[in-house]
Amino acid sequence: MNNNQLHFLLLHGAWHGSWVWKEVSECLMEKGFKVSCPTLTGLGERKHLMSKNITIDTYITDVENHILYNDIKNIILVGHSFSGSVVSGLAEKHKDRIKQLIYFDSMVVEGGQTPFEITNDEITKERIKLAEEFDNGVSIPPPSPEKFGITDFKLIRLLEEKLTPTPLSVFQSKLNIKNEIGNGIPLCYIKCVKPLYDALHSSREKAKEMMWPIYDLQSGHDAMLSHPHETINLFFKILSDNNN
Repeated sequence: MNNNQLHFLLLHGAWHGSWVWKEVSECLMEKGFKVSCPTLTGLGERKHLMSKNITIDTYITDVENHILYNDIKNIILVGHSFSGSVVSGLAEKHKDRIKQLIYFDSMVVEGGQTPFEITNDEITKERIKLAEEFDNGVSIPPPSPEKFGITDFKLIRLLEEKLTPTPLSVFQSKLNIKNEIGNGIPLCYIKCVKPLYDALHSSREKAKEMMWPIYDLQSGHDAMLSHPHETINLFFKILSDNNN
C-alpha cells in the first residue's frame, strides 16, 4: 500500500492536545502520509468543554466522529499514554477501517476496567487529592514537564504554556469493550525507557504478558516532542515489520 493511502491518526494523552503531534505530523505529511490529530473533549483548545461528566466513551466518540465524518480509512491508529484506552475502544467499533494499532507508551486497560484500577494506588490517591484541591474534584492539574521526561528548556516552556487540566472522571470511568484488546487488529507497544514513566508500570507488564511486539524507544514519555524523528523512524519500522 502506498504512503498516500495510509492515514496516521495520532491521539494525545491526558493533559495534552493535538499540538503535541505538530512536528511528527508535519514530517509524516512531507513523506506523503495522510495525518490527523483530533483533540479530546476538555483538553487543549477544547479546554472550555471541561466537565465532571467526561468519560472514556466521550473520548472514543470524539475520535469516532472524526473518523466517520471525514470518512477515514486505512488507519494507523496511534494512542499515546491515556489514549491507549481510546485505541482499544475504537478497535472494537471500527476494525474494518484500521490497519495497525500502536500503543505508544500508553495505558493497557481491559474491558470493564477503569484506568485507576491499573494505576499504582499511591499515584491514584495523589491524583484524586490534587483534583479535590484544584477544583473540587473536576480535573487534575498538569504535572511538571519533567514528569514526562522533558529536560530541554524550550520544550519545558512549551509544556508549561500548553498543558491543561485533565478530567478526573475519565480515570474513574470503565472501558466498555467485549472483545480482547485490539479486536484482532495487528498491534504493538512502544515503551519509552529513558526514563520509564511510573504510572504505566502495569500496562508495560500487561503488554509483555500478552506477548505483544514491544519496541523500546530511548526517550522519555513525551517522545513525540523530545525525539520526533526517532519516533517517526520507529513507526516506519513497525509498518515494515508488519508487512514482512
